[in-house]
Amino acid sequence: MGFCRPLIAIIALAACIAQAADESAGALQQRIKAAFLYKFAAYVEWPASAFPQPETPLVIGVAGAEPIARQLDQAVAAGQTMGGRPMRVHRIALDESPNDCCQILFIGADNAHGRAAQLLEETRGRPVLTVTDLDEQPQGSVINFLVADNHVRFDISRPAAERNGLKLRAQLLAVARQATGR
Repeated sequence: MGFCRPLIAIIALAACIAQAADESAGALQQRIKAAFLYKFAAYVEWPASAFPQPETPLVIGVAGAEPIARQLDQAVAAGQTMGGRPMRVHRIALDESPNDCCQILFIGADNAHGRAAQLLEETRGRPVLTVTDLDEQPQGSVINFLVADNHVRFDISRPAAERNGLKLRAQLLAVARQATGR
């Protein structure tokens, strides 16, 4: 249960922040999603092939979610590391493939001009934690954000994680809204 505390703290913090009257609900949700993306890395085990060198940074690729990319830039600029690795944010260009450029791929609600299915297919079977922000969790997405009762939550597809060679820690599965076998 001790490992759940950071994620539970984020959820509790989100509830407190929600009371801030000077911030729009949409902006608040973007901040919370960025915090989750940043923290997810601590609860995922990648195969050794995901990091060619011991000093290889953990890269969060962002497609179609500039406000979240800016939030992540701020966290990374603070010099935070994850598992001893430096972290970087990489914006996925419209004509760019996410292969070999990131360990976490976030596909925003505007999903880079309808490229969500293509991006998910390109990362299928590769050591990439795919996180989406879509109305329904698409096939191939490991984690999908949703808003329920004005709170940011997420669902997990364990089979999608396994196909990508990722092991999700029990602490992450425990705080998901649902962790499905599909």
